[in-house]
Amino acid sequence: MIENDGGLQVKLHPFPHLVADGLFQTGILNNVLDEFPGPNAPGWKSFANGTERKLEGSNPRMWGVATTLLLSQMARQAPGLAKAFGTPPLTMEALGGGYHLIEPGGYLAMHADFSRSPQSGRYRWLNMLVYLNPDWDEEGGCLQLWDDDGPAVTVAPEFNRTVVFRTSGSSWHGHPVPNTRPRRSVAAYFYAEEPPPGYVGDHSTRWHPKAGQPGA
Repeated sequence: MIENDGGLQVKLHPFPHLVADGLFQTGILNNVLDEFPGPNAPGWKSFANGTERKLEGSNPRMWGVATTLLLSQMARQAPGLAKAFGTPPLTMEALGGGYHLIEPGGYLAMHADFSRSPQSGRYRWLNMLVYLNPDWDEEGGCLQLWDDDGPAVTVAPEFNRTVVFRTSGSSWHGHPVPNTRPRRSVAAYFYAEEPPPGYVGDHSTRWHPKAGQPGA
């Protein structure tokens, strides 16, 4: 479990984030990988344009037993995440999350996420990504976090690596360098009843000015 006891460090640049390896049981994640649907399975929401090329599986009917268990364990991280990041009480939602599959040649341009849940109206505070890719050995598909000057943090999407980060209108993140092998993850988002400090108003996904240039 995530606790604010010094075991996991929240780094502040370019915006608050943490990277944790081995947070979840390997056996559960292996089972998630075994039941992870292929690209031709029914239920995927497909995005293919100049800013993103990905498949999203947020419909619970797509999730197997192990995936449902993993998401419940992710939800139970809420109190520890609230302590670690200094947020109000958090509630997890998976709309727009669940399975994420990036096939070879796919990418996600740098962006900042929508600010409120279309499901509950709560304010978005944190993203959690759990990666499912053994022996990742390429630059393509790596998560990037940007500051105002460009790339500041790069994270390889290794198996059983969890990334959590604060969201705002300028929390630029993505994987703009296309991958050459399938990239799999499970994602969920944490919301609160009150807006984060400096909240500037409701907005949908905001694309960085360099968005639409895979490999930039």
